[in-house]
Amino acid sequence: MSEGLAVAAKKTRLPTIHHRDVIEGYVHTYDHDGRLCLDTKNPERLVLIHDLRVYGDGLHIGQLGWTIPETTDGYKAVDVLFDTGHRLCVNRYAFERVDPATEQEMANALVAKFRNSRFDSDVSVAHARRKDWIADTYGKYMSLDQTSQTGVGDQELYAFTFPSLRELAGLKGQEHFPVKIGFSKNASEGAFGRIRQQIVELAGYPERPEVLSVWRTWDGRSLETQVHRTLRKSDRKIPTSLGKEWFLTSHAEVLQIVRQCALPEFPVDRVVGGADETLEENFAALIANGATVEFGMVPGSASVSIGIRNPPDPDGQSPSYAI
Repeated sequence: MSEGLAVAAKKTRLPTIHHRDVIEGYVHTYDHDGRLCLDTKNPERLVLIHDLRVYGDGLHIGQLGWTIPETTDGYKAVDVLFDTGHRLCVNRYAFERVDPATEQEMANALVAKFRNSRFDSDVSVAHARRKDWIADTYGKYMSLDQTSQTGVGDQELYAFTFPSLRELAGLKGQEHFPVKIGFSKNASEGAFGRIRQQIVELAGYPERPEVLSVWRTWDGRSLETQVHRTLRKSDRKIPTSLGKEWFLTSHAEVLQIVRQCALPEFPVDRVVGGADETLEENFAALIANGATVEFGMVPGSASVSIGIRNPPDPDGQSPSYAI
């Protein structure tokens, strides 16, 4: 049992289900205030809509399981016993509840939807498609040819530099060169997405950053702290850099430091959420299906509006949505 969640449930007033809807096979339950809630008394059948395979084989999108009601606060998360035998505390947004009468149909539809993608239920296909996705999505922004990826976990430590910095150090006969060392907790985009966020304006860079390594871990902050501390003790922090995570080191040295770090086990009380398509992928899919996406400023504010207009259906209707 996830003790942290169970304790929270005892201190929080649990919701009572006021009404229940089944829409296209998915179950939705609401409290007296109209808020979506979970059943705190009875197990509910569910299907994953986020990929949780980093936590166990078979936990792909479309996997089925049962909630363990006594472990939920009714709104945010619940322990789940999956049909694979795995038990995890899962965020509410990582799954949908389904009608047991149509559960296999719902599961099969989700598996089919993500076939031949990085979320394919076949692990080998998913791995190959993820590799392709990384190259297609991030290859134009960073050099990935020599990137090593190792470790196990749902967070990632990364190290990158710029080719000219490495080359300049070599010309000067210096063993060390500037390397950025940081981490990401984003389960969908990971380290590559975090590095991409730091390349704000492409026109401002004469070359692509070179990603040296990515290490998967259960605690990116802890691993990052250990590596930074070791380098600071050797006076390798670059005091003049605008960023706080630049150090004079080398790929080989960072690899050695990571190997000497204490790597944590999976925290059994962690509430997990899993990986899903990125916002960019979702918009690309909408456009590929004929939808138009419009962006604009909300008059009199600093807010941005997003309008989505789907192509007309057979009845000539074209539903639109605003975000």
